[in-house]
Amino acid sequence: MMDSQKSSRRGRPSKTQAQIDTDRKQIIKVAKELFTAHGYEGVSMRKVAEKAECQPSMLYTIFSNKRQLLHFIWEDVFNDFSSSLEKCYRESLSSQKLEKVCLATINFWLDRPDDYRAIFLIQDQLQAPEDKYFVNSIQVNNILEIFNKAISDAQKSKQIKSGDVQLIISLLICSIQGVIFNLINIPEFPWGDTDTLKQTMIKTVINGLKL
Repeated sequence: MMDSQKSSRRGRPSKTQAQIDTDRKQIIKVAKELFTAHGYEGVSMRKVAEKAECQPSMLYTIFSNKRQLLHFIWEDVFNDFSSSLEKCYRESLSSQKLEKVCLATINFWLDRPDDYRAIFLIQDQLQAPEDKYFVNSIQVNNILEIFNKAISDAQKSKQIKSGDVQLIISLLICSIQGVIFNLINIPEFPWGDTDTLKQTMIKTVINGLKL
């Protein structure tokens, strides 16, 4: 009985929640760097564990697989994105909400180029029948709802014509993504003044929606 008690005391003590949170933050930081540098296929859970200086077994207790780890990163970033966009929508004048939300989207990703690469340069691939694409997540739906509200406001104020909101969202996202992608991934090209480029693109698209 005494030997059993001594043996249990010699075991590694359980980590506190604060220690677990610290480990999680370090793993996320390292994983972002690896996904950005090597893409999804070039990263393994073992490589993440090595760079995070933790045991693979500990890593697997937090994230069951690489796709779950990647999706956690995406969810974390999109929560920040959603909060930023919601604040922009709430604080903008009704007549400027659509323009401001588009501009806030561009600025968010330009301020976080590594997050952009870790999300938009990696294709989401289903690995099991029960898996769902990240585009169907609550985080993405929150972003789309903000765009939906801004478009509806612009239509009510006659800033743009009435029409298929989903089509307008798709058009705006494709236009916005073009600016973000090129500014982040081809910085050596002489794009000119960044602010002028961003604002001119947004105004051009919105003016086109008046037709």
